[in-house]
Amino acid sequence: MSALLKQPPEPARHYWKLWVAPTSQQTNQIKTLPSAEQDRVLMLHPKQNNHVYSALKTAISSQNYQSITINAKLLSNQQQHDLEVLALLNNTLLALLGKRRPLNSASQLTLI
Repeated sequence: MSALLKQPPEPARHYWKLWVAPTSQQTNQIKTLPSAEQDRVLMLHPKQNNHVYSALKTAISSQNYQSITINAKLLSNQQQHDLEVLALLNNTLLALLGKRRPLNSASQLTLI
């Protein structure tokens, strides 16, 4: 496995789009894609949420995925940050749905 991770990335390998625990609305959205796009989509339905983080780390490191879409509620803030950094390093788009942006100073003052 580590030999595969050390290989230089090939654009042809950067092929798949991964959706983790898609909702029925997201599944319907995938079904409306053109068939060429649908053929590139993989859906992951985890039985145990505690395995999602390690599975995503492996998936991102493999550089086989163009994008990964996941509901942010399935990951802790630290896990989200770690995966965002790893995705950036491996040229993978990580879409965290439902993620709240950190409050900027103006928003924090409004709350006070």
